Amino acid sequence: MIALPNLARFSLKATMFRQTPFRLTLMFITVYSFVAVLIFAYIYIASSAETKAVSDAQVKSRVDYLEEVYREKGEEAVVETLSQEDITEWFFVKIVYREDGEILAENRRATTEVSPQVFDHIREKARYVGGDERAFQINYRLTDPAGKRKSYAYRGQVVTLEPGLSLYVGMDTSWSEKGFDMGFKALWGGGVLVIVLGLFAGMIINNEVSRSVQGLMQVFDLVKEGDLKARAKLRNSGDEFDALAERVNETLDRMEKTMGNLKYAGDAIAHDLRTPLSRLRSKLEVSLYDVEKDPSQAPEVIERALAETDQLLRTFQTVFSISRLQAAGQAPDQKLFDASALTDDMRELFEILAEDKGLEFTAEIEPGVKAYGNRDFLAQAMANLLDNAIKYTQTGGITLRLRHNSRREIEFSVTDTGQGVPEADRARITQRFVRLENSRSLPGVGLGLSMVEAVAVAHKGRLSIDEGPGIYGDQGPGLRTALILPPVG
Repeated sequence: MIALPNLARFSLKATMFRQTPFRLTLMFITVYSFVAVLIFAYIYIASSAETKAVSDAQVKSRVDYLEEVYREKGEEAVVETLSQEDITEWFFVKIVYREDGEILAENRRATTEVSPQVFDHIREKARYVGGDERAFQINYRLTDPAGKRKSYAYRGQVVTLEPGLSLYVGMDTSWSEKGFDMGFKALWGGGVLVIVLGLFAGMIINNEVSRSVQGLMQVFDLVKEGDLKARAKLRNSGDEFDALAERVNETLDRMEKTMGNLKYAGDAIAHDLRTPLSRLRSKLEVSLYDVEKDPSQAPEVIERALAETDQLLRTFQTVFSISRLQAAGQAPDQKLFDASALTDDMRELFEILAEDKGLEFTAEIEPGVKAYGNRDFLAQAMANLLDNAIKYTQTGGITLRLRHNSRREIEFSVTDTGQGVPEADRARITQRFVRLENSRSLPGVGLGLSMVEAVAVAHKGRLSIDEGPGIYGDQGPGLRTALILPPVG
């Protein structure tokens, strides 16, 4: 029982290190540290080269001056010069010595800071680097009387005044070394601070992102378990997570609506098909009895059964077409076509049907109208509108129109003089399998306008349902349905 909290903490840490925000933070810290090291290395190299150049120039000028003094006045003048310049040349160490190591003269700083061991080291280094030709660096540490260890750094040069007599001049560069040491310490300290603060910031960012992502994951878990009412909470921060949550909620709204439609469609199909299926079964039973009595009736019985079956198949086909359009979100195989020619084809086809029923049929078709979409689906939608108008109009007439409206949209409309639809029911009649009471006696299953609306939405258009021309005889006020498509170009 005691080990469980430790295990939980380990699991939390392991999960945190696997999460993208924290890993991005670590990557940023690594890149930042690498760049900082490169910048400091460049500064160090450039500054070191500049320091060496300045030091070498300063040393060279002192060496040239003392060489000139030696040539003009001799050894004693050099010794006297070292003593006179001791205060003004405090940054320099100057030693005149013989080949056997005997020191003939040195300034006060050399006396204080250059021990016999250090002096021997200078002589060895001079022989190693070539003496008169190159400057060299001497670094060492000494313990002062107070017991503190101090670091010393000189960059100097040994020149030969005459055979067996040499001069060493070195400039104090410990200030530069200390500056670089402080820079290194600042770099390490700043690096540690950046890492610590970066990790802390990474944990905060990771927790914030994880909290937002966890909320979405909880919503998905609830949806996976069947709760289509679950929605992501918005923080009203206007950031990407709020935008993502809005998209998720919109998707879930559409999913819930689609599932509701599927459930409603399934229930409606089961309800509406129960009667024709029961009737078909009863007719088949009666027909079977009749056929057994009189086999000559078999063709007529089979013909009626096929007609009922065809109606059921048409119902299923319409439902599948609507579902396909809604699932795809847009109509397939859309292209530019002649809408005026399509409307004229519809006129020729349904004008005969209207006249057979004793109805007047007129058409007002704007010439040269081009539309973009799936011609077959739009033809089916127009056929549904015209078929409904003929079916529900007993007297009067029907008008088919194609035009550009005031918004330059393409408008197919059908106006009839039938009984019309009450305004309160106009939103309902586009739902699947909805049939008003006055249409129950007429053939159909209530899918015509559902198909039209699905086609309109799939073409980014809309279906408009309004009152017709008014009272006509004992009928009215009629109905005007319009399939409206967005303008082309």
